[in-house]
Amino acid sequence: MKLKIGPLLLVLLFAATAFRQPTGFTGPHADDPLLKQERRNKPLRIMVISDLNDSYGSTSYSKEVAAAIQKIPDIKPDIILCGGDMVAGQKASLTDAQLRAMWDSFHRNILTPIDSLDIPFGFTVGNHDASPSYLKDRQAARQFWENHVAETNLAFVDRTHFPFYFSYIKNNVFFISWDAASEAISPEVLDWMSGQLNSRIAQKSRLRIVLGHLPLYAIVGDKNKPGEVIADADRTLDFFTENGVDMYISGHQHAYFPAHKNGVKLFHSGCLGGGPRPLLGHGGGPKKAYAVIDIPVKSPRQFSFNGYSPGTDSLITLYSLPESVQGFNGSVNRIDIPY
Repeated sequence: MKLKIGPLLLVLLFAATAFRQPTGFTGPHADDPLLKQERRNKPLRIMVISDLNDSYGSTSYSKEVAAAIQKIPDIKPDIILCGGDMVAGQKASLTDAQLRAMWDSFHRNILTPIDSLDIPFGFTVGNHDASPSYLKDRQAARQFWENHVAETNLAFVDRTHFPFYFSYIKNNVFFISWDAASEAISPEVLDWMSGQLNSRIAQKSRLRIVLGHLPLYAIVGDKNKPGEVIADADRTLDFFTENGVDMYISGHQHAYFPAHKNGVKLFHSGCLGGGPRPLLGHGGGPKKAYAVIDIPVKSPRQFSFNGYSPGTDSLITLYSLPESVQGFNGSVNRIDIPY
């Protein structure tokens, strides 16, 4: 006896198949129940930390790093994002043993305390973690993260190229960590990003956030030159706007400055490790900082945020920051100042 399948049943079978395999689920965790759970709309609290490293080869972290880590249970973030430079590499004389010792220290002092709280840890590699010019550094970073991927607690969308670029989702906010450890972003990365940002899961998310180490525009004097920002910043900003990126979170310049340009929020993270820097054209001294971003369920683009000085946890008010910063490759306005 032949089984007859009516038009309605065909439609239902097609819909079920489409639901199981939506466009953009390309990683090894495509059918992970956690991934489906994280597509639900919920408020999202993000803690942003960056530039944790001290001097080359250091296996210790500053008191400000320790203070920020100890503050996590009080902040109760849903996810922690790190803007790179988790270890102190990028020096040719460092041995394989020294690189392993630095990553072991990061594991012990930072990743393990976060993992013990079951908080997802999204990160991007920095120039001191995995500069493209330092192949030993990149291999050490790859080996560390491949061994500890489970401790990120991330709901991956695509981790084919982990740990250098990958996508994940939390409370229906779509994240991409891309490889911005140097000024050059490869065409392969851009092609992959375009596919991710235009996938069904990204398009149905409430917000799309990219995390990378180098910023688009220079905001401090010491880094106000080529090589310290993404090459061709304006073109990269156009890529963000064309592909629906709402916010770019970066590190590297060691100064806290929430900004915007052409409809994209440019969230410059402060540093917790060595070398805080003053903003260009601003009389205020350098400050270490971490930040907390709160994204509501409704009107997610109208998120709130605060920057804090680690240790004292004193608020860094917007009004203590300049209204705009002009670097060699362009200007950015403070996030509340319209163009």
